Amino acid sequence: PMPGYTHLQRAVPSSCGMWFAGFAEAMIDNLQCLQDTQNLIDANPLGTAAGYGVNLPLNRDMTTKELGFARLQVNPIYTQNSRGKFELAVLFALSQALLDIRRYCWDVSLFTTQEFDFIALPDEMTTGSSIMPNKRNPDLVELMRASHAKLQAAMVELQSLLSLPSGYQRDLQFSKGPMMGAIKRGLQTLQLFPRLVAGTEFKKERLLAAIDTPMHATDFAVELSTKGMAFRDAYQQVVERYDELTDRAPEDSVAQRNSPGGCADLRLDALLERYQTLGID
Repeated sequence: PMPGYTHLQRAVPSSCGMWFAGFAEAMIDNLQCLQDTQNLIDANPLGTAAGYGVNLPLNRDMTTKELGFARLQVNPIYTQNSRGKFELAVLFALSQALLDIRRYCWDVSLFTTQEFDFIALPDEMTTGSSIMPNKRNPDLVELMRASHAKLQAAMVELQSLLSLPSGYQRDLQFSKGPMMGAIKRGLQTLQLFPRLVAGTEFKKERLLAAIDTPMHATDFAVELSTKGMAFRDAYQQVVERYDELTDRAPEDSVAQRNSPGGCADLRLDALLERYQTLGID
């Protein structure tokens, strides 16, 4: 068990499994987004020339097949207009993964503070201070967390560049720098993420100690509602008898949270099945 938080305040008992599973489902969504983006841009632009076609009977279908594209990008004007737009779609898809990695890194950096002390990181993922001998800073986590900003900045730059009329414009050459830099940073972060996940070690005793009696209040209200009391009345009764709440084992609370996806029914098999249907090695 571990504390669950809303508004950065202790809320209800949760579990490490639910925390990890949340990020697992997020990454499955991100893989789906990347696949959809790949399907979008998998089109052959060859043979559109300067953007208006040519007076030659080019066999564009043949080059589409020979080069392994899924389809032909038909309209020459749109082929030019899609420059930058497709790059933006790639950056957006990558940014979705980095958005969730940023949240994971935020949680880890918060949970490694002395105030929480829920997580320990391997020495190779921390650094010392330039002046304070006592410090072990989660620098790797912080640098990974910052990677999303690089993607976001590149997307803003591309969106600004794409304020153009139809047809090719030389402005588009400036799309390459921000795009390539952002993709490089994004891929580096993705490569590091599995190592960070594998190195995330929870401190069981600290997690249990952070779950106190008030965090079971919602459980008590739900239990009253299962006996026929309207939940609003059950809620009010728990509020009025708040000081009379009795403690319970966090393990019991977690074990009873059996709604689909809850701590006692994470549905990891469903997540695995969905991942496998994506056909990604």
